[in-house]
Amino acid sequence: MGQNVSVVRESQVDHGCYKAYKFEYKWTLQNFKILVTKTAVGSSTVSSALDLKVGDKTNSFNLILYSHGYNERVKDYLSVYLKKNSTDEMLIQFSCAILDSNSRELNAKCIKQKISIESHLGWMAFCRRDFLLDDKNKILLDGTLNLNCVLEIFENKAIMNVEIEDNDPYMNKSQLKMFQDMNQLLLEGHFSDVTLKVDGKNFPAHKAILSARSAVFKTMMKSQLGANSKEINILDIKADAVKEMLQYIYSGEIGYIDVQMAQELYYAADKYELCDLKKMCNKIMVCNLDISNAIDILLLGHKHSDDDLKYTTIEFIAKNAPEIQEKEEWMLLMKNFSELANMVFKHLSKKP
Repeated sequence: MGQNVSVVRESQVDHGCYKAYKFEYKWTLQNFKILVTKTAVGSSTVSSALDLKVGDKTNSFNLILYSHGYNERVKDYLSVYLKKNSTDEMLIQFSCAILDSNSRELNAKCIKQKISIESHLGWMAFCRRDFLLDDKNKILLDGTLNLNCVLEIFENKAIMNVEIEDNDPYMNKSQLKMFQDMNQLLLEGHFSDVTLKVDGKNFPAHKAILSARSAVFKTMMKSQLGANSKEINILDIKADAVKEMLQYIYSGEIGYIDVQMAQELYYAADKYELCDLKKMCNKIMVCNLDISNAIDILLLGHKHSDDDLKYTTIEFIAKNAPEIQEKEEWMLLMKNFSELANMVFKHLSKKP
């Protein structure tokens, strides 16, 4: 069980100044419902080795799934990791999504990280197990779980310029406990000294924590008006996005969010200078780009001077030009943001 991994397609892709080798594959876990009954917290299912050739080197990887979570903290979730077996340092972007019984992608996640000797990257809380097992969601076909995976291995020179992101799945217990305690403080609202008021909803918070996590909140609290005020009115962000932002501020994590929420949260992260949260939202948007949202995400990247998001979206639009250029949003883009439309045309002219 867990050995069936099929490489669907291999290609090379451009990421601005750098190229990457792209491998798309599907991991099929037959009898997943039976697997769940026979495993416990910390028990893993490991795929057969993926031997992927990049240039003149072959790199070996395994996919690892914990059906009851990597540890007690995430026992209600699936944990999913990609394990690199070679000793070479490399920059990797790994995407993973659940395929439902109609082959539609759900719960798509993406992570980009520089990894070294025999490292892992992935997600402790990839997806709730009960969501997969609920027949109403039509995910398991004949008890089989299918994961759609995309692995991009960047050329070596990209490693020198990447900002290392710490996504170590083996975070020590004291850090985990601290995040749990902080999140509980937020949920209970004890000792709060400021309230964020949004769309008629109130979110109790703590000035010291907001200030420690956000330079914008810090400046606000240091001012005479902020120091004496017990309320902060937020008019330009939806309540659900503020709730997710607070969860990140207190715990360093966000829950499962869709691409629309990622756009809202991205705006909030930029406004309050929460750089890591902004990166998380960027990744969610990139991993969930489609014909219906590409123009909106392009405009968001342009508005916030996010060149990575902007150029990735331009590349996607160029690849899907026939479908996107029929949409009303494209006509409005050409009318109101001609420079962005010209960038798409320029990208199209470079295609063979």
